[in-house]
Amino acid sequence: MDVIIIQLLVFLAILSLASGIQAVIRKENTTLTGSKPLVFRIFDNEIATMGRTTGAWVDHAFPLQTQRIRNDLIAGALPLEGIEVRGLQGFAGAVLGAVVGIMIFVLSLNWAYALLGGVGFALLAWYYPVAWVSRCALQRKDRMSKSMPYAIDLITVSMEAGQDFGAAVRNLVNDGPHGPLREEFGVTLRQIELGKSRIEALKAMSDRIQLDEFRSLVTSVIQSSEMGASIAATLKIQAEEIRRRRYQRAERQAARAPSLMLIPTALFIMPSVFIIIAAPIVIRAMESGMGEYFKRGGG
Repeated sequence: MDVIIIQLLVFLAILSLASGIQAVIRKENTTLTGSKPLVFRIFDNEIATMGRTTGAWVDHAFPLQTQRIRNDLIAGALPLEGIEVRGLQGFAGAVLGAVVGIMIFVLSLNWAYALLGGVGFALLAWYYPVAWVSRCALQRKDRMSKSMPYAIDLITVSMEAGQDFGAAVRNLVNDGPHGPLREEFGVTLRQIELGKSRIEALKAMSDRIQLDEFRSLVTSVIQSSEMGASIAATLKIQAEEIRRRRYQRAERQAARAPSLMLIPTALFIMPSVFIIIAAPIVIRAMESGMGEYFKRGGG
């Protein structure tokens, strides 16, 4: 019994440690101008060594995942390289797997349990950096998608007031709401000021943020420029189209809610209801002597 309690406490301690590391990494999530997350600064040499050792082999073995990591690093505006993420995967997997395996062996004195626990936690630590990068990219893209209609409206109003596209974007960068979309427009504005054409800068921004709504916007602006149509009118139409897509996406998510609720209902709510209903009946039956009747086999 004491061994089980110790094992449970060790598991809770490891779980708390993992939750704390996750909270620190989430807090250290950075933008275009930020520094590297804390774990990459603390274990810089170890992660770099592991990345050089295993990074090329892992990239060759999982090319699709490697490309997805690179895209997510760009979309999430994380100041990291793909080889650093691979290095963190190897380092975290090796360290956590070894620590958990040794602790389980010390508590249970069973190599099978230690090996199984170490491999399991090593796989979790190996997968976590990829999942974290993907989550950062999704969260940043979601923030940009939500703020995009307002940003386009602000640019449209400025252009309708007589300003050109560059001046309208400058108004957004100077006076618009803070967020990743404003930062990306700031990068685009600096590229335009340094000599890059408006279309090239918008295409580069589209490649960075990786949003279908913005790709459609850039395509419409290019077509309007080539045909001599009003860019302000095109932006207004695109803003309404983005809002319509957001409403449709929200409606689809709302329609999925009843089916998603079936799983927790079946697993947690219904058994609890059955226990609440059946427990008093069983208790009264036992107190009335029916329990002894069933024990005797009804004889």
